[in-house]
Amino acid sequence: MILAPILVPLLLASAVAYVAFCWRPQLLNREFVPADKQSKPKKHVLFVTAHPDDECMFFSPTIASMARRQDTEISLLCLSKGDFDGNGEMRKKELVKAAVSFGLTPDSVIIVDDPNLPDDPKKAWNIALVAKTVEAVVTAGDVDVIFTFDKQGVSGHSNHIAAYMGVKHMALTSQRLKLRPVHVYSLESVGLVRKYSSIIDTVFSMSSLLSQNGLMFVADIQSYSMGVQAMAMHESQLVWFRKIYLAFSRYMFINTYSKIN
Repeated sequence: MILAPILVPLLLASAVAYVAFCWRPQLLNREFVPADKQSKPKKHVLFVTAHPDDECMFFSPTIASMARRQDTEISLLCLSKGDFDGNGEMRKKELVKAAVSFGLTPDSVIIVDDPNLPDDPKKAWNIALVAKTVEAVVTAGDVDVIFTFDKQGVSGHSNHIAAYMGVKHMALTSQRLKLRPVHVYSLESVGLVRKYSSIIDTVFSMSSLLSQNGLMFVADIQSYSMGVQAMAMHESQLVWFRKIYLAFSRYMFINTYSKIN
């Protein structure tokens, strides 16, 4: 009862904000492509993740939003095949199915199968190797924008953090990209309470809009359903606690980003 005077207004404010952003998604519109590439008929957006299913569990509001745009091409770069439990080959197929569920094509998925980049939180990834791997994809595909994890990796997984560090290293040091600018955005990690507060986190997430380089994506019911359906393609990963995650995680509804470079 003591918390009611705080919780009730918070719930109402979050509900109103969420509905407003779903009803008027243009409220969140911000230019995220480098200025000299805005005239391209198709902007190429690359998501850099560590494991199959990361794209659904963490980035689905953004992917769903991008998939609706007629002027955007989406690619997924997964830095491992998710072989921690020995199911790497199965998980590669599941990732392709998830991409197709989002409306992408199978050839938009790039899965790295390198023994030096194993799906293992106890084995450190070589940051220079990650940077080199990402740079090769970026230059070959004329990528304009990259979305990846931040320095906390959302869940704290060392592979997520290594993906961020590798992308950041590439963005800040690549000689090739000095002539071909690419904007890089990192997905904001939040505390445990916010992480599992679903759309209630909408009000707190709005702070990202105060930054000139911040981005925010909100999934409406259709986009949320798209993310859940895509995650259903990862059958080997649908254990009970991930089903709870799909219902309550703010990352199924809200993504906020900061610009790295």
